[in-house]
Amino acid sequence: MTQGPLVRLVVPLLVAGLGAAPLAAAAPTSATTAFPTSDFLTGSWSGVRDRWKQRGFSFNLNYTTESLGNVSGGQVRGGTYADNIALDVTFDLQRLLGIPNTTLLVKGSKRDGDSVSSRFIAPSFGGNTFTVQELYGGQNVKLANVQFTTKLLNDRLDLAYGRLIANDDFLRSDLYCQFVNNSFCGSPKPVFLQNPFTFTAYPLATWGARVRYDTPSRVWTIQAAVYDGDPEFKKGNPASRSHNPHGTSWGMGDNGATLAGEVHYHVNRDSLQALPGVYKIGGFYLTGRYQNLNPIGPNDATVTGDAMIWLLADQMLYRQSPGSPRGLSAFGALVFSLTDKANPMSSYYNVGLVYQGLFNARPQDRTGLGFTTGWYGHSYNQGLRATGQRTRSYEAVIELNHQFVLGHGISFQPDLQYIVRPTGTGTIPDAFAVGAKLSVTF
Repeated sequence: MTQGPLVRLVVPLLVAGLGAAPLAAAAPTSATTAFPTSDFLTGSWSGVRDRWKQRGFSFNLNYTTESLGNVSGGQVRGGTYADNIALDVTFDLQRLLGIPNTTLLVKGSKRDGDSVSSRFIAPSFGGNTFTVQELYGGQNVKLANVQFTTKLLNDRLDLAYGRLIANDDFLRSDLYCQFVNNSFCGSPKPVFLQNPFTFTAYPLATWGARVRYDTPSRVWTIQAAVYDGDPEFKKGNPASRSHNPHGTSWGMGDNGATLAGEVHYHVNRDSLQALPGVYKIGGFYLTGRYQNLNPIGPNDATVTGDAMIWLLADQMLYRQSPGSPRGLSAFGALVFSLTDKANPMSSYYNVGLVYQGLFNARPQDRTGLGFTTGWYGHSYNQGLRATGQRTRSYEAVIELNHQFVLGHGISFQPDLQYIVRPTGTGTIPDAFAVGAKLSVTF
């Protein structure tokens, strides 16, 4: 794996950060540390991590695994796991190099394991659409973000540039990753189904620039971005393999650009008394070439352009006491395709509830219930019919889970998923997946 550009960029910053001053300063108390043992397995290292952060360098290391099994329905009984090791390193360039209001974020990922969806729920179709483990995908060692962020106007203007991930900023909610199914976490699945894959999600990054602006009242947020439309260097060829398996090929691709935008309306933002919420409208347009789902002739394998729009809502419905994070929140999403020839799924929605502190003895635990459905498009079904394949109607998922926050950066989350009409063909019995998610932050 070629690491030359990353090594040349990161090592001088790391040396500057760790060598800026001796480490003999007094360690912060547990009340002031940024790395309390309640949230980090290894804590602050007797204050060492806090001193590094004060000088401009910090990192997080996390291990997460999702082990599930198909216990009923589907095509095969059985289970497996997927896991992810995530290393995030942040450099405060103002402290290190005197560059004002700017940070550098570098993320790396190592994924292993296999897919319950492709091995057990629907192996004859290569898996159902709403895969039951969001950690499955890109099972490899991969360099993700290498992202500069500059904040101006009292942090109301946020500029990001470098190797970015579109889904870090667009079509997302802090509530989605309460869930394990990939139709919720990281985002509603239809935006990722075009071929070649273009609208990037962790751990796949691409060159890009994003601007986000909060109005002075902080009621409205506007953001827009442009990304390289060929993150895997497939040049618009749907049959091509990835030519960037480790995320270390940093050239520009040859399949157009991804243009994305969103407008957010905030209700009771940052309020400790009233119930906060945020409502978003957004969309993307991809200018490249994608698989034509309903080709008419032999020279009609691809179609140019792809577009989708979405509506998102997050709203706290009940707060147990003023200022408390404990309470009930709801989310919902609607996603629509504007170019059915490039998108297998023409429309999608999800709704869900997340309750923090449902049980008095466990104020940090979170309980989630979510439901999602996606409908396959007319052009996609015409193409299936023309090639003698079964048409597809819809696929749906119901998920219920409870996250036990155990302290020391450890959480354990039993999870139940019921997959309705896997693959949407009606030929595979509804599947019931049971398992758990374990996360450890060091």
